[in-house]
Amino acid sequence: MKSLMMNLPICALAIALSVETMSASTVLANNPAPGDTYTNAGASNQGQAVGLSGWYYNNVRNSGSVGINTSLPRSGNGSVAFTVPGGAGKADFEYLPDAVNVGGNFFSTGDLGQFSLLNSAGYDWYRSSSSTADSGLHPALRILLDADGDLATTGDRGGLVFERAYNGGVVTTNTWTSDSITSSTFLWNFGLGLGFAFNINATPFAYDSNLSDWQAYLPNAKIIGFSSGVGTGWDGFSGAVDNIAWSVGESSSTSNFEVTGDAIPEPSTYALVASALSLAAWFRRRSS
Repeated sequence: MKSLMMNLPICALAIALSVETMSASTVLANNPAPGDTYTNAGASNQGQAVGLSGWYYNNVRNSGSVGINTSLPRSGNGSVAFTVPGGAGKADFEYLPDAVNVGGNFFSTGDLGQFSLLNSAGYDWYRSSSSTADSGLHPALRILLDADGDLATTGDRGGLVFERAYNGGVVTTNTWTSDSITSSTFLWNFGLGLGFAFNINATPFAYDSNLSDWQAYLPNAKIIGFSSGVGTGWDGFSGAVDNIAWSVGESSSTSNFEVTGDAIPEPSTYALVASALSLAAWFRRRSS
């Protein structure tokens, strides 16, 4: 994406940026350097708000941990770091509009628009070589949905998950990797009133439905958040994410995660990610 941006005429870039409403923000840890490490030794999901940013450390249990800190810096002095010791350990990082605290964990009561209007999403991720979990695992990116679009009913909530294992990519270690979700990206589901890894197409494989397929299958769904994290059953994992971004309709958002108390280099990569998502949406509308 960056090379495409660099080769565009200034006038084309200006048109692209004017079409969409862009929001590019720096989200700061709750604590000064070295930042946050939120953990929960108990078996029930617990969470914590990251200031008033709309981001939450969430679904943390069985000694999983998550926090914006300086352990694996990206595009500045910080990123969102995850660790799970194995077994039932879990930790997520989620953007939840109008979230409420229910029993110590957070749940969305708002939405970011129709799922059918999602153009793209993306993020940077990192897997440490100290991880002993299966070599195909890395922090996932999830689109959180309410399947029927009625936020008053919650039994049909769930999400779609991006993992490289189902998109032909190699999972690297000790290096930052950028990935994006577009119309042709394969996603698998949890919940949504469908059950786990539900097969929506005619193939015998439940992991080969792309974003466009899911948008056609769930025409009324609303986006109730975005999530990244590491999961139950991972036999020891350490890694991180940064620069989480999405484009819905004519609006796009990207977040870079940093820590106060250390110098934050400029320019940050997250601004380029925001511009790239905006540009991708513009080209999609031009070609449709």
